[in-house]
Amino acid sequence: MPETIFSRRQALAAGLAASVTPLSAQPKPVKIGMIGLGGRARRHLAALKPMSEATITALSDIQPDRMEDVNRGIGGHATQYIDFRELIADKNVEVVVIAAPNFLHAPMALAAIRAGKDVLVEKPIGINFEEARELAREAERLGRIVGVGMQRRYYSGDKKISEIVASGRIGKIQLISLNEFRGDWNPRTWVYTDPKTGNKAPWRHLRETAGSSLLEFSVHSYAFIYSMLMSPVVKVSATGAAVKYPERTTRDVVAVIADFKNGARLLHSYCGFARGAKSDISIIGDQGFLQWDRKILLAKYGEEKPVTSPLPGRSAGENAEREMYKEFLEAVRTRKKHPLNPAFALEPSKIAYAADISIRENRIVTDKDFS
Repeated sequence: MPETIFSRRQALAAGLAASVTPLSAQPKPVKIGMIGLGGRARRHLAALKPMSEATITALSDIQPDRMEDVNRGIGGHATQYIDFRELIADKNVEVVVIAAPNFLHAPMALAAIRAGKDVLVEKPIGINFEEARELAREAERLGRIVGVGMQRRYYSGDKKISEIVASGRIGKIQLISLNEFRGDWNPRTWVYTDPKTGNKAPWRHLRETAGSSLLEFSVHSYAFIYSMLMSPVVKVSATGAAVKYPERTTRDVVAVIADFKNGARLLHSYCGFARGAKSDISIIGDQGFLQWDRKILLAKYGEEKPVTSPLPGRSAGENAEREMYKEFLEAVRTRKKHPLNPAFALEPSKIAYAADISIRENRIVTDKDFS
């Protein structure tokens, strides 16, 4: 029987129907509760805004005006809680996002995973090794998906450097030299009040609330380095002090030497009062090297002449937080461990913990300190 126009239309309609996922079968948006609505939270909110994979159902902050402002921006449908524990208990929350100051990360994340929630927590995962190790162990034991906000994984510059290293073009990494310079912390940051003394100070100025300047700032670079080496640190020696700001309990000048199990070594210098000074990293292999100032990459492979190429640290239009959320929400859906999980985050964090111990106790710290 010859094919008719009607039969062809039927076949076309059947093919279209087979290729389109019914609305009822499409995954429902993940329900997110966000704790902490300061500066970092704005990046999270901007990343989530265009994403259909998630919806914000609850907010928590100790400042009600912040919650009201954020809620208006997302449509006014999120439940607001002063007490973060009430957000964690909310049955309309499946994932808890934590963007509070550092000293609250571990307690909040532990409460959330023990309540059966998945978690995306800003780095660091604890202001000391014991906190971080407990979170990593509990996430594994309870089978929760936990992602850590080390979003430099998604910067195109970092990815390009990692690809070159993984290709073997510079050989085995022997030495990494990292120089980090920045200005002082945002003066509008949240002010912590010591419950014992009543003294007030921005939370990043205090060891008890920030952990250390390395843990707050340099742990991003340590994660980048660890992702290339994938080898644990075995020995750390450091020196440092609060030089320009002696009233603070965090340091603004630090120098670190670290040895890794695979034989690589790190030389790291940090200064927190040198806005405009050029930060850079040199990665020296036994077959070549890479030098990068987050604008230009200088590379030498074997006997070839060194070559330069533009390689910005964060290109215009890049949204690392959005890429982080895409990978995290996929892990939530598939129940596959997120690449930036607490066990991963623990290893680069050890460098910061070890440097702090080395300075305070005036000694070399080894892997035995973390056994």
